[in-house]
Amino acid sequence: MISKILSFIILVPIAIVLIVFCVANRQAVPVSLDPIGTLPQLAFSAPLFILLLGAVILGVVLGGIGTWLTQSHYRRKSWKRKYEVERLRREASENEAKLRHLQEERARTSGTSTSLVTSRAA
Repeated sequence: MISKILSFIILVPIAIVLIVFCVANRQAVPVSLDPIGTLPQLAFSAPLFILLLGAVILGVVLGGIGTWLTQSHYRRKSWKRKYEVERLRREASENEAKLRHLQEERARTSGTSTSLVTSRAA
């Protein structure tokens, strides 16, 4: 509940500032993709707020992709450990079943041997 209120307190002012920024920067600005300026085909004009918001969105997406790629090592390590834990649990349960089976066999053989000893003594 507190996190919702806190996010509301933070996000509402950011949204208001963003809306005011978009309204104040509606005018078109020329953008040239030619650093020398000899090719007019590589120039266009767009509203400033669209260019800036596009740059921010592109930066967030590229940063997210970069972070995801750099964390692949940790995801791979986690995946390997997860399957190792599952393998060890499966191995432990198999060993417990074998141990129970051996204990039952020992109990049967020791019960049979004591009954043979008592019948020979009689």
